[in-house]
Amino acid sequence: MSNYHGRKSLDLGLLEIETKTNALNLKVLEAFNETFNSFYEKDLEKSKEIIKKDKFINQFAVEIENKSIDVIRRETPLASDMRKLTSYMFVAQELERIGDYLSGICKINLKIGKEPFITKFEKIPKMEAIAKNMLKDSIKLFSNFPEEKKAMKDAKNIFSQDDEIDHLNSQVQNDLIKRMSRNSKLVEQGTYIIWVAHNLERISDRANNIAERTIYVVTGDSAAIFSYELDE
Repeated sequence: MSNYHGRKSLDLGLLEIETKTNALNLKVLEAFNETFNSFYEKDLEKSKEIIKKDKFINQFAVEIENKSIDVIRRETPLASDMRKLTSYMFVAQELERIGDYLSGICKINLKIGKEPFITKFEKIPKMEAIAKNMLKDSIKLFSNFPEEKKAMKDAKNIFSQDDEIDHLNSQVQNDLIKRMSRNSKLVEQGTYIIWVAHNLERISDRANNIAERTIYVVTGDSAAIFSYELDE
């Protein structure tokens, strides 16, 4: 009977953490969409609002970490449960960092202000679309914990997009540095835009981390994704 009640208590704890994580997922995805809408449209008031709301993302991440620690302390998790609990904490921190990157882009928007953009933004929207897809797919993967073969396939699909976003980031940097070297008046805004691209590249890295962590939860092996690639 005690084992039954212990398992039930553990499952309830996991359910609460899962619910909080799903809410955090939605907040981060919402912040992503709002950040780039406000950036392209130069909606400075919206950028200020997103910066203020970042504290709620931070709060959710702390609540997930605290609840996970509490469940570990009170219950006796199995190895599979422990992987989930530690991974909820890990993913919450990754999402919190993504929130920071988005807030950083909003702060850049405020610094640029109403000044006309010096670029037509051909590559950054492509980076935005890739990073958003990677983030959505990694969140979906972590939320579902699919069976091993599907998890590996989905994770590899996420990883495969990383090279393109790295390449685009390098192009943005090179293009703007060339322009800034020819016209010093472009240096300030050019540097800000390089940071926007950098933050998008970092968001994609965090999405990769979430996908990798899902593989760890599913297989119990943090290096499984790499050996799987070699065996194919």
